[in-house]
Amino acid sequence: MSVELGYYTLSVADLDRAAAFYGALFGWEFTREHQRYLHVSNTAVPMGFVCDGPSAQPNLYYHVSDLDAVVEHLHKLGGSAGEVIESKSGRGCACTDDQGTQISLWEPAPGFS
Repeated sequence: MSVELGYYTLSVADLDRAAAFYGALFGWEFTREHQRYLHVSNTAVPMGFVCDGPSAQPNLYYHVSDLDAVVEHLHKLGGSAGEVIESKSGRGCACTDDQGTQISLWEPAPGFS
């Protein structure tokens, strides 16, 4: 199984201001997934903005083909996983490895890959 970066989010304080700023800066176009999330619709690597306040680093999601199987394997290796979140772009969850390092996993919905 080859696992690579599949999705990332930038955490911002105000989604509308972020859309105006990054739309003007990079030409990004947006679709609103829900009240706290914008998907950027014209980037090579899928990405979006989440309204959780400013962050110094993006949240990286590793692309997996079967989220449930990877989470099960993660548990067997001593890691833990948070709640699986479902959206139009797919299913994802925050995880912690056996040393406490946080990662995120993403299983894309059809049409997102």
